[in-house]
Amino acid sequence: MQEEPAQQTSEEADWEITADGLYMATRSFLVRRGYCCANRCRNCPYVNWRNDPQWQPVAPERVRRIRVSPKAVAGARHMLAYHSTQAQHTTSSEEAYHLAMMAHYRFLLERWRS
Repeated sequence: MQEEPAQQTSEEADWEITADGLYMATRSFLVRRGYCCANRCRNCPYVNWRNDPQWQPVAPERVRRIRVSPKAVAGARHMLAYHSTQAQHTTSSEEAYHLAMMAHYRFLLERWRS
């Protein structure tokens, strides 16, 4: 007798379980939440915490205008400064990446101010 796969509820789709048994929020959950918590979530759609080369920022219309923690604002400012420095001291092939990241952090800081 073959078991049927269990249907995944929306709550289960919001979390992944790591090999260590830890629960990790999915990208779709974090997008629906609508803001960055600055906890360096592995699947964060707002900030490229893990330097994943395939990472793309969440679409601007998905980011809500809300207040975030001072920690999140400080983290975004720090990363904006980092990418600004890197853009000045890098090859032309990497410069586009750093400029895109700078635009992303400026966008987040603009949204978080309102």
